Amino acid sequence: MRVIDAFCGAGGWSAGAVAAGCTPVIGIDSDATPLKLWATNCTAGRAVCATIGVDVVDWPEAAPDVHLHLSPPCTSLSKARAGSAPATSVAAALDAVRWCVQLMLDKGYTSWSLENVATPAVVACVAELARQRPDRVAHLTLDAADYGVGSNRVRLIASTPAVIRALKEMPVQRVSVAEALAAAGLPLPAEYIKSNTKNRDGTPCMRSVQQPAFTVTASHPLIWCTRAGATVRCLTVVESAALMGFPPDWVLPSGSRAGLRAVGNAVPPPLARAVMACATAAAAPHAPHAPHVPHERCAINELTTLRRKLRRLTKRVCALEGVL
Repeated sequence: MRVIDAFCGAGGWSAGAVAAGCTPVIGIDSDATPLKLWATNCTAGRAVCATIGVDVVDWPEAAPDVHLHLSPPCTSLSKARAGSAPATSVAAALDAVRWCVQLMLDKGYTSWSLENVATPAVVACVAELARQRPDRVAHLTLDAADYGVGSNRVRLIASTPAVIRALKEMPVQRVSVAEALAAAGLPLPAEYIKSNTKNRDGTPCMRSVQQPAFTVTASHPLIWCTRAGATVRCLTVVESAALMGFPPDWVLPSGSRAGLRAVGNAVPPPLARAVMACATAAAAPHAPHAPHVPHERCAINELTTLRRKLRRLTKRVCALEGVL
């Protein structure tokens, strides 16, 4: 399937689409810096520097093998939850969500998806669009950690009813911090990880590396720490990208600030892969090459469970040997 990646950024959605066997053909973004990286990673596609909704864009013709994905800006919508965003910017962001869905309807794209923050305002906005066009629009609030991402990330996904139904039916695939770094060929610097927030008692919010990490954000990196909460160091861009599920060879900004911003603003590639696999199967339900993601995810999930059991048994054996 050919993919149009609108508001593409550094290409998190495109990375997942490639993993699902699809081909990104166009990446559109108003920021030339991440767009150049998208072009570097998606050599078969065409980069378009444009402000969607303002500049004229030559949208490809709708076809059964064309998928339109849109990730409109959500910064103001995220800030709205904390009450730090002007009402005008929030209204503009919600209008952008409506515009994206209307674009899909006007252009006649039968395969499409939209990703955004799952704030009450966005959920209500998309729910209203789904009530108006139940044959074309459905939505789901999900945690990317349930789809093979090594960190939590709650998002709203809107797409066709068939795709949303398939996403609901997928088995959970959890990936821990340790497993995400091992898959990327990276060493584990510490046994715990913490965010920049604290619990009510003043202690840092911490998790074992045997769990998925906290949400990777564009503003502050997560922190490696000891069991007592002592800081070891901040996560690097490469480590943050691994927790988001980026493939190791995906080119990202070299600077730490620019890299963290690109990774933190991206769609986790494993989540995009899951959506695109569902979209491909929905577009060609009887095709022999349609991906069987649920079966694959069952196998991966079983392997993850076996690894956890092996680690527990290893710890017990070591403890017994110490006693003897």
